[in-house]
Amino acid sequence: MQTSKPVGRYLPTLDGWRTIAIALVLFSHASESILAAFPVTWLSDPQRLKHLGLLGVQVFFGLSGFLITSKLLEEEGQRGKISLRSFYIRRAFRILPAALTFLSVIGLLSLAGVLDVSLGRWLSTVFFAANYSAAEHTWYLGHFWSLAVEEHFYFLWPAAFLWLRSTRHRVILVLSLALLVALWRAVDFKFQVTGATAAMFWGRTDIQADGILWGVLLALLYADPSWKSRLRQWLCAPFTVPVIVAAVLLMESLPAPDWKLSFAWISVKAMLLPLLVLATLIQPTRWPGRILESALFRWVGRLSYSLYLWQQLFLVWDADRVPGLGLLQAFPLNLVAVFVCATLSLKLVETPCIAIGHRFAKSLRSG
Repeated sequence: MQTSKPVGRYLPTLDGWRTIAIALVLFSHASESILAAFPVTWLSDPQRLKHLGLLGVQVFFGLSGFLITSKLLEEEGQRGKISLRSFYIRRAFRILPAALTFLSVIGLLSLAGVLDVSLGRWLSTVFFAANYSAAEHTWYLGHFWSLAVEEHFYFLWPAAFLWLRSTRHRVILVLSLALLVALWRAVDFKFQVTGATAAMFWGRTDIQADGILWGVLLALLYADPSWKSRLRQWLCAPFTVPVIVAAVLLMESLPAPDWKLSFAWISVKAMLLPLLVLATLIQPTRWPGRILESALFRWVGRLSYSLYLWQQLFLVWDADRVPGLGLLQAFPLNLVAVFVCATLSLKLVETPCIAIGHRFAKSLRSG
């Protein structure tokens, strides 16, 4: 039982999980165009395929909570405390340039009349408020609800981490919040407390935040020696990974008998996904770890953020296609277009800006 690298640094296994997450999103959003090219019966259930895309987002959430918290713990262990200024600078240079590039293209296509995107929707997306905006919905910015959830997490959690000095207090806060979010989600859904539309309800941070918080909690527990020993003992058992995978797949495929069990499954999946990720991290020499750390998985994983941004322009449900993009929204050219744009974004925007952000944050620490 060997870890790939100390948790908090670059972990190739996590790139593999990013590949799985983005593959679920790509397949979900491309399914109707694939079905148009290859009429296959098992692809004709759009509702189930939409859930696959959501499962991919939930994997991203669990990864974010686990990885960001691990990095904060590592910095605290090395320097005695974390630098919020450096953290926010690194995140800003990591997230904003690629997102603003995509939004600029969407804005230009809207001005040219190719897409129908309202100014209110575009502005709310720019300021990462898309998941609370009542502006007219558009498919082409629809994926920013999840990026808004992550940005809200990036903004709030490091400050809370710094404020709460002890692991015990951090664990209590995160566990309490995760349980409260789950309870609030069920109460608001049942009694329509906020009266939100279904699209806004399921995208709100206060409804989805526990998907990130369970990853945060796992990172906090894994940093504690006694919990680390217990988790390793349980997660390294031969049956653990197959059981978790089977449980997640069953909850995805079987309809819940009532809404209460359906909401319970949402919480259970949010707990299980980070555990599944950690199980592969601490067993990199077993076959799941070797697949996740393969060259192909690592390459797609590094592209995953740009892929997530650009897929929304080309992988479109039939009702949202536009004449102006024609074959670029038809399989297989739509997938080619996604990977071309994502690769250009990674090389020309993300990589240079990430390097600038790290240099800037380092200079601030040394200064």
